[in-house]
Amino acid sequence: MGMDRPSFDRMADAEVRAAVGIAPGADGPGFDAATQARVYADGLLRARGRFAHYRALYAAFVGAGAAYMVEILDDEGDGRAVPAKLLFADEPPGAAVEASPFAVVWTERTLLEALAEERAVQDFFAELLDELAPTRG
Repeated sequence: MGMDRPSFDRMADAEVRAAVGIAPGADGPGFDAATQARVYADGLLRARGRFAHYRALYAAFVGAGAAYMVEILDDEGDGRAVPAKLLFADEPPGAAVEASPFAVVWTERTLLEALAEERAVQDFFAELLDELAPTRG
């Protein structure tokens, strides 16, 4: 998110339209069904990727039998972060770990919540694609 604008979640409808170039008063989404289907499919595939990542983390977490798992992220410089290593602990990590932008602290509950959220996102995009199916020829 840019520092010069608020999150889309906090924008009014008119601000969202203006930010993405939808003309005021325009009917419909402003693009064709094929483009819409590609956007929904991209959202679905990204959610599936995140779900697979969280599922792998959960399997490692359960296998370790610890109360906390710290995912250390390695920034590749291209805006993507990939897991570099996992550290397991029975005690909560210190404040320095919690404050680090390159570390994510997981508990079983937070991993299950992340999995549930990504499953819901997948369902959302799949339902949108199913609704759009009659218009996709």
